[in-house]
Amino acid sequence: MKKLITTLFYIIPFTFVYSQDPCDGRYLEEIFSEVEVTTVTYSEENNLQMDIYRPVGDVETSRPLIIFAHGGTFIFGSKNNGTAVEFCEAFAKRGYVTASINYRLAGDVLGFWQQFTYYQNTNTAYEVVLSATMDGKAAIRYFRKDFVENNNTYGIDPNQIWAGGNSAGGVLFLHAGHVLSIDEFIAPLDPTKAAIAQEIFDDLGGIEGSSGNAGYSSNLSGVISLAGALHRTEYVNQNDIPAVFCHGDADGTVPYDCNGFQNNPSLDQLCGGGSLNPQFQSLGLDSDLLTFPNDAHCPWSSNSSKMDQVLNFVSDFVYERINCDSSSSLIEKNTDHSTLIYQTNLLGKSVDVQSKGFIFSVFKNGKVEKKYILK
Repeated sequence: MKKLITTLFYIIPFTFVYSQDPCDGRYLEEIFSEVEVTTVTYSEENNLQMDIYRPVGDVETSRPLIIFAHGGTFIFGSKNNGTAVEFCEAFAKRGYVTASINYRLAGDVLGFWQQFTYYQNTNTAYEVVLSATMDGKAAIRYFRKDFVENNNTYGIDPNQIWAGGNSAGGVLFLHAGHVLSIDEFIAPLDPTKAAIAQEIFDDLGGIEGSSGNAGYSSNLSGVISLAGALHRTEYVNQNDIPAVFCHGDADGTVPYDCNGFQNNPSLDQLCGGGSLNPQFQSLGLDSDLLTFPNDAHCPWSSNSSKMDQVLNFVSDFVYERINCDSSSSLIEKNTDHSTLIYQTNLLGKSVDVQSKGFIFSVFKNGKVEKKYILK
């Protein structure tokens, strides 16, 4: 009997990875303590950079990607914006790859003086917003190009790319994700605005633009809008991708419902989460909305508790819609050397390292191992 016990003991290090959750505990909560940031130029044409965030110590090579665009009314801001950094770090610690992008602002498109009044004129408003949208599409294409041409430097799944942003960044990626043709953009517009839009699309290189990485898809799996908006609710159709919205219902900058920019009906219309989410749901589309009652524009940017609400709400929504592509429920693997976070028994009760029986060990890299320990 003593010989049998010894034999079993030496088998134990070659354990089975068993996942009750197809994501192996990844993507829902922060399971990594550190992230690494790499800065790249994703648009040589417009000299645009982005910061790519990855969890330190992660061994996965096919991870969902979230691209994030900062706010700032298309006048100011950068990839180093506090909300953008916090969002990217939080999701990278959950196991995603994330990226915070710079995009062309009004000053880049129109010059110094005109940047401050661009939104007062339909021509300049379309030119600024569509230029930024096309930059966002180039960022999406950058990762698919890297996957094909550079052997997937960043370890992403090119079939699971989400994008979103705060304020202007939300506007940018809502249009990138939900307006897929020039005809779709101009269809609900009056003839004058339709002609303006058509001319701008022609100048900018069509619906995909000319910001680089041509030949690759800019399609998204879903959009994350933090106080963002679409120009028209008519852009939402039955073929649209999922969208999750966070919005204060007293927003005086980007309307919660449909109104002109800054709730000025004389300016070009924007439709925020309060109008878009019901439109999505009326068509049977996948969406959800977190409303901040009586709050103005982006209340989470100055309130850590509300930022936590946003991160958790968005995290839950995206987590339920990603495909973890688990290779198998039982995979033979040597014991992982990652840092152990905690151990539980079959009943979910926390146990220590001296325990015996069936033990589930959860590691920082998201792996869950099941062992039967004899002592």
